[in-house]
Amino acid sequence: MSTASETRSTQRPIILGGYAAKQCPVRTHNDYSPLVPAVKWEPSPELQAEFDAGNDFETEVFAVLIRIHPDAVLVDPELRGRAAIAVTLAAMEAGAELILGGWLPDDTSGGRKGKPDILIRVGDGYLPADVKHHGTVKTAKKKTTAVSTFTQPANRRDVAGLSNNPHHYEDGMQLAHYTRMLQSCGFHPGEHLLLGAVLGTSQLELSGPDPEMVFVWHDLTEPVHDTFSRREGKVRRSLLDCYDYEHASRIEVAATAARIVGSPDDPAALVIPIGQDECERCPYELWCADEMGPEDASVAITSSRLDTREWRALRKAGRGTVSTLAELNPTDREFFEPYYLRVSHRSRDQAMKRVQIAVQQAKMIRDGVNIAPIDPAAVEIPAADIEIDFDIVWDTAGRIYQWGLRVRDGQDDTTARYEPVVSFEHLDDAAERALADQTADRIMALREQAQRENKTLAIYHWSHVEVSRTRKFHRVAAALDGVSVDLHPWFTDTFHVRGGAGIKNVAKLLGFSWSVDDPGGRVSLDKIDLARAGGDDAHESRQWCLRYNESDVAAQATIRDVLRSR
Repeated sequence: MSTASETRSTQRPIILGGYAAKQCPVRTHNDYSPLVPAVKWEPSPELQAEFDAGNDFETEVFAVLIRIHPDAVLVDPELRGRAAIAVTLAAMEAGAELILGGWLPDDTSGGRKGKPDILIRVGDGYLPADVKHHGTVKTAKKKTTAVSTFTQPANRRDVAGLSNNPHHYEDGMQLAHYTRMLQSCGFHPGEHLLLGAVLGTSQLELSGPDPEMVFVWHDLTEPVHDTFSRREGKVRRSLLDCYDYEHASRIEVAATAARIVGSPDDPAALVIPIGQDECERCPYELWCADEMGPEDASVAITSSRLDTREWRALRKAGRGTVSTLAELNPTDREFFEPYYLRVSHRSRDQAMKRVQIAVQQAKMIRDGVNIAPIDPAAVEIPAADIEIDFDIVWDTAGRIYQWGLRVRDGQDDTTARYEPVVSFEHLDDAAERALADQTADRIMALREQAQRENKTLAIYHWSHVEVSRTRKFHRVAAALDGVSVDLHPWFTDTFHVRGGAGIKNVAKLLGFSWSVDDPGGRVSLDKIDLARAGGDDAHESRQWCLRYNESDVAAQATIRDVLRSR
């Protein structure tokens, strides 16, 4: 007589989607383990905003492609399973040049299912393309990248001076998954065309002076990704090689998990939970955290996290909990030499520095300390006679629509005044530049005032983006020159902090609270879209954007003031 768990495991085939091979294998284990309960997951508002922005971007891309290619086949997103597969197969059999939102037939022998965003007809088959709401190229003088236009997606051309490196591994693993599925169902053009494309937010000037979005192609057979094993050392492998290995590994993990039903002769799980950044995006975050326990260092330490190989090495050394890690002397050769043999995918200096940071975090957690000076005698808080806190906010097109300035006399916060330069209209190049010029005028007026009054002036920002993203506006760059102070590197050079050194974590540890719910850059992208759309939500969304930015600049001043008081 079989148990309910045994029945479930035998009736459920192992079919993995396009994300499994690049995700934590514990997630696959949990998906197929009869002992892990189904999880109802609600993403954080910021993560949900990221998902929504990605879906909106895909909708916009599809609309443009259909306008350019009226014969393109758009698979109705309301169709599911067999119905969607039937439409996709019919379109491929008919030789459609472009298929959007397709659903490939399950590859049951290979254990795959998948829905590539775009299928592009090339030769007598199809190549996969995915729509991603992120950049797809970066400048690289000695590199060449193949791209194609919206008008002719199948016609690739090489562009010198660019690399397709951003998100290369993650995107390529999905493309490899869809490639294997196309091969399985007989619609791939052949071994000589093991390629896939990503259509993201990067724009290039290809067919004229106006930048346009492009398909960026990946050669799935080119050895581009460094892998490591203790037996072979560092080996560079292709995306297809990496995918085939990781997919086969996940299949084995799932098959083993399905056999663990709570009986004495259960096999041992092939993977165990380890805290990592991916956990924040996983439905099983709390389940795995409970399994590991609050003392597990990989759960407790959320800043400068070690990778899974490093955590396994620490657990092997008996240093996997907060208390045992806090007592560790990383420079002890009896610890470090065997430890490094297990983490030699990193250089010795890098491995040592990373474990030292982990030990410092463990000590702060153990001792209940949030912020501590690295050298108390050397702490000097930046100050000026006129202090300006500065923060920018941009929309989904990357245009800066809000320039936040908070001005005060020295450290007297009662004199602070928030003076944003903002527009809630859709921006083009000229409108964005006009806002930048207004900002430059205000800053220069304040600098001239300081000069007349023989006062010092400083413009504070948190991290480099306020300078790096505004450098293209030459008048703003000139206004910031010589007076801007990046508080982030100053803080990390001066203090240890429990958790990350992002402004939201640091300010909250010092008692500051944002005046809006769910403050975050991803949420702000959604709010500016609502602010521009009009309707009932427009006014509230505009106020949210202003309050969010005002809180960001006020947080910077609070950090300096509280640290001065200590």
